[in-house]
Amino acid sequence: ITRTFASGKTEKMIMQCLMDLGLPGGKNDEIDPKLFTFDKFYELYHKICPRTDIEDLFREIASSATKTYLTVPQLVDFFNERQRDPRLNEILFPHYNKKRILQIIQNYEKDPEYIENEWLSSDGFCRYLMSDENAPVYLERLDIYMDMDQPLCHYFINSSHNTYLTGRQFGGRSSVEMYRQVLLAGCRYVNLTDLLKSVNN
Repeated sequence: ITRTFASGKTEKMIMQCLMDLGLPGGKNDEIDPKLFTFDKFYELYHKICPRTDIEDLFREIASSATKTYLTVPQLVDFFNERQRDPRLNEILFPHYNKKRILQIIQNYEKDPEYIENEWLSSDGFCRYLMSDENAPVYLERLDIYMDMDQPLCHYFINSSHNTYLTGRQFGGRSSVEMYRQVLLAGCRYVNLTDLLKSVNN
């Protein structure tokens, strides 16, 4: 575990974090796999690698540095205006509403009082953003369902040439946003070299 996360001076800190979680923390100790549940791993991960970016976002949405929860209206606004891709089909991927937010709170909030009040804590918010529901690709696309043992030239690959251009081949503007759009559309090969040349020039 210490080799996975860090080495040197931080090794003692990791061992202390393990002991704080009620797990063996000695250098030669072994942890029973049954005790090292996903929840324990999650807590250890956040002790060693705190997600300050998510904490900053949480405070921004809450409009307060001290507020410990997000309300349903705040979450509806955030998920629809900032988290959801506006190009998605609204029938297949409907906008977030109160019912959907309450499902998220029920699934990811651990504090019964917060669930009762329809609030989402910073920890619940982090759990949701790090869950499979927010995977960078559709999980079903990760399944290998074709014969992948042939030479590369035997396959068609969704590719994009001059990906960075928003318009014509000559005179079109360059935009990093184009990469996001083609990757979301399923592209698996993009053209970077000419973009780098134009940035360097």
